[in-house]
Amino acid sequence: MRPFVRYRMRGRPNDVDVVLQSVRETVWHRCDAFDPERGTPNAFVFGITRNVVRRELCKHSQELDALPEDLESCNTPDPLASLVRRFDAHRWMSLVADFVGASDWAVMTEMALSDGDADRVAAGHQLTTRGLRTIRDRVSLTAHAVRAALAAVDANLPLTGSVILHCVPERGGLREVAEMIGDDAETIAATLNIHSGSARARIATAKRLLGIARTVIQQEMAA
Repeated sequence: MRPFVRYRMRGRPNDVDVVLQSVRETVWHRCDAFDPERGTPNAFVFGITRNVVRRELCKHSQELDALPEDLESCNTPDPLASLVRRFDAHRWMSLVADFVGASDWAVMTEMALSDGDADRVAAGHQLTTRGLRTIRDRVSLTAHAVRAALAAVDANLPLTGSVILHCVPERGGLREVAEMIGDDAETIAATLNIHSGSARARIATAKRLLGIARTVIQQEMAA
């Protein structure tokens, strides 16, 4: 985790070891909270690291000195920035894989590796075109909710109904359904002018995404 901490604490190199020590102590005190069913040890430690760094930056917020112009204009990619992007990608992808399950994640991984060759992937997994589309939509919606929840935590937003609601994508009217989650299917169907069967399916999806967002935010805040 040192490269990640060094990157986030850039401009304050003397604080890197202090933050890492705080991470070690937090992991030690919170090791009982680790649940292997919710993710890997790596993801657990990284979640704690992100939160410790975020709290440290908030506590000692300060303006960084401007970089020299020759450094600012340098087009060489920052290897630490690339590493942080990998850490962040690993974090949200691990969470999505946990929520959708190994089977759906394997299908989507194969889709990515085959340049989106849907016919080949569907045939390899004995799926219909509709079945493959269902998996793709389920993973896509889950990824939206997970990334929105992580962004909310990074922005230090509180765990409120409004914050959780805004983690649900607007696509397919799902956020609108989530806003009416207390109503019955017939009421929602009449309001949205859709079939009651479609309303029930959207209610189930909206509930699942709300639950995912809440779980992610609670886990990140507790880390």
